[in-house]
Amino acid sequence: MAEAGIEAAMPQAADSTIPPGFVPLRQLGGYMANFGQLYLNRERRTLAVRIDESHLNNLGIPHGGMLATLADTAIGMMMSLETGREKSAVTANLSLDFLDSARLGDWVEARVEFDKLGSRLRYGSCRLVSGERCLLRATAIFAVLAPRA
Repeated sequence: MAEAGIEAAMPQAADSTIPPGFVPLRQLGGYMANFGQLYLNRERRTLAVRIDESHLNNLGIPHGGMLATLADTAIGMMMSLETGREKSAVTANLSLDFLDSARLGDWVEARVEFDKLGSRLRYGSCRLVSGERCLLRATAIFAVLAPRA
């Protein structure tokens, strides 16, 4: 069963530049509408993107905010998948360490791990990698929302 925002995009021609195991997600709405095509490897808890011109800052490297958005989105999405979207959660804290720069055309993977998926708080971490290079490490705390009245 596909979940809102997580199901695959319409079938596309095979792209040999996309690693095996990744499927394109349907285009997200709102803030993420212009982010670019995201790819999911659910088994590996990984969300990925190919760096294009729209991700670059005036130095010609991916904007730090773009990388932060990828990490935050990956952690939140993987938590939702893991918990079956029983209860929505929002980012309460996101800590980032920028370690290296990505380049135009790089395949960047956001690899997620969980520390604890509690009933009130969820803890996770993420590493953004391109090839052998670790670009960013993130830790996050998500707060589970109370049911709407």
